[in-house]
Amino acid sequence: MVVFFHNVHDFIMDNRIQREKEFHNDRFEKDTRKHLDKYYSITQNSRALYLELIKSSSEGKSILEYGCGEGSFSFDMAELGAKVYGIDISEIAIEKAKSKAEQKHLSDLMHFQVMNAEELNFPKEYFDRICGVAILHHLDLSKAVSELSKVMKENGSAIFLEPLGHNPIINLYRSLTKNLRTEDEHPLLLDDLKIFEKYFGSVKIHYFHLTTLALVPLRNLKNYNKIVNLFDSIDATLFKIPLFRKNAWQVVIELSKPNKLV
Repeated sequence: MVVFFHNVHDFIMDNRIQREKEFHNDRFEKDTRKHLDKYYSITQNSRALYLELIKSSSEGKSILEYGCGEGSFSFDMAELGAKVYGIDISEIAIEKAKSKAEQKHLSDLMHFQVMNAEELNFPKEYFDRICGVAILHHLDLSKAVSELSKVMKENGSAIFLEPLGHNPIINLYRSLTKNLRTEDEHPLLLDDLKIFEKYFGSVKIHYFHLTTLALVPLRNLKNYNKIVNLFDSIDATLFKIPLFRKNAWQVVIELSKPNKLV
């Protein structure tokens, strides 16, 4: 079959999406990032905030999760009585999510489908909440955020947990492990965060993980979690100073009051 593209941009975008699909199919099939779990040992507090926000008052809510698989948080929300829709560009991720939903007897509350997050196939103002972990930095952010604002209810919210791309130490590691990520992903920059302000009237950014990065080698210590909490407190103080924020590893993003006129 011959596919015609209207312009060079369409061709480039199609190739990018295909590369993402192939990478994530391979990732979900082979679990290629399992050995990175040690680095996420310091992320207990950023994940705790993310979970608190997505699970809050979820019963009866219509929720969309960007990026899903058998390890997604959509199951936590469904168990609380939410009606959850999960999308992913990876067919294998969707198959695994559907299988887990059946095993947990949650299929009536959970609906998974392969979908490009930059071109959502849902009615306008359909979701009470939209969420995702480490997904936006794989997307054309302007297109994705525009779609978010369209399908979110006027009183709805979106919560995302994403990496930032300024810290030189983290960026050095990224440059040395290119095989673990796609060539098109782009950890968010502070300028990227301004895009949210175009589409949402309320944007809250919570910054995490700066001094805590030094704790990864200590992860087997008996009181490790308490040490992480202490260093997270230090980071929270540092992040009150804008100069330090750009070097955070991760941010929790809260969006509300979608701008329907954009």
